[in-house]
Amino acid sequence: MLKNVFLLSGMWGMGLGAAFVQIPSAQNVLVENGYSSISTVPLGLIMLLSSPCAIIIPKLMTRHGEKKTFVAASAVGVVGALLQMTGVLVSKGDDGSNLQLILILLGASLQSFTYASSNNLRFAVAHFTIREPDFLPKATSLVLSGGVISSLFGPLLSNVTRYMIVGVDYAGNFIQIAIMYFLFGFFAMFTDFKSPSKRKNNDALEEALDMVLGENGSSDIEGGSTWSGSTEEDKESAIAERPLCHILKQTDLALLTLFQCLSYNIMALYMAQIQLPMAALGYSANSRTYTITAHMIGMFAPGLISGHICNWLGIWATTFVGFLVFILGGALMLINNSLTYFIIGMTTIGIGWNLSFVGPSAQVSNIYSLTEKSKVVGFNDGIMLLTIGVFALVGSVIYEAIGNW
Repeated sequence: MLKNVFLLSGMWGMGLGAAFVQIPSAQNVLVENGYSSISTVPLGLIMLLSSPCAIIIPKLMTRHGEKKTFVAASAVGVVGALLQMTGVLVSKGDDGSNLQLILILLGASLQSFTYASSNNLRFAVAHFTIREPDFLPKATSLVLSGGVISSLFGPLLSNVTRYMIVGVDYAGNFIQIAIMYFLFGFFAMFTDFKSPSKRKNNDALEEALDMVLGENGSSDIEGGSTWSGSTEEDKESAIAERPLCHILKQTDLALLTLFQCLSYNIMALYMAQIQLPMAALGYSANSRTYTITAHMIGMFAPGLISGHICNWLGIWATTFVGFLVFILGGALMLINNSLTYFIIGMTTIGIGWNLSFVGPSAQVSNIYSLTEKSKVVGFNDGIMLLTIGVFALVGSVIYEAIGNW
């Protein structure tokens, strides 16, 4: 079980890390080419388009299996990053700038599928804790702690890769993103995901993935490993499937989704907008990247203990503490505009996100049966990513209109 939890943690680190390199890289490219008013649109597109993807992905996993879906998401992410790299390379003159904008936005749009898949990992871990349900909050927090890796191989490393291609700043960042997405799929290939229950009429894509992954459909767990949790899952799959409206009435799904939306939106708004006031105050791209790196460490390092905190204080108390920490982080950055306060404030915002997000996210996995997973996860992540996308799309416009942090 722990092997799979750590592989999921590595996938989370690569998937989210690539997205967090994407945010400052695409934003800086647009700002430096005169597109400040739409500099958060790439992030907005990723989040907004992730919403329908979050509904589709669980259904793809049910039909084709989690492993194939994650590997496909890896490939789509690589293509999206390479399109953005091409956009940077061809940026010469007005026509080049227009083509650059198109390729940057198109590449971001493709990566929405990979981002939605990465977010699904916090539910995928429930499969490996079915025999130890009390371990679920800890397992979820361990998966999220993989973001510590992404903070090192993500924004921090991007300070180096930004200049990898001489004379073309930021092109190296998108190569880095493509490599991280590749590693996302590489880790997925060695994870013992459960195979789909029905395998009928394999299409060409599924057969190709079978060849790549070396699967023959004969095992209960993808990758050929046997796992003792299949009996419990078979029993659970026999439970009558409830309509989504009944699940909403009978469980705390709506409330859990609301708190995840609040937590993620607060964090994402700070992270998306922090580049603009720091740039206006004259801070370098490297200084802004250090701030994002500190923010990511604050987001994911508490994952090593936040599961224990949830078991100790309870999910709702831990969530409430997380929102108090959010307020503290925002207040720190209003007190002073020095780099130190930006770094400490954004780190605190990250800690608040972890504490307020882990509990509700883990609790969602406890309210659905195996047959209900796709609709519940699709509803939860679809709503959450839709709200983030809307706010991210309009964030830079609002900032430019007000002109004040």
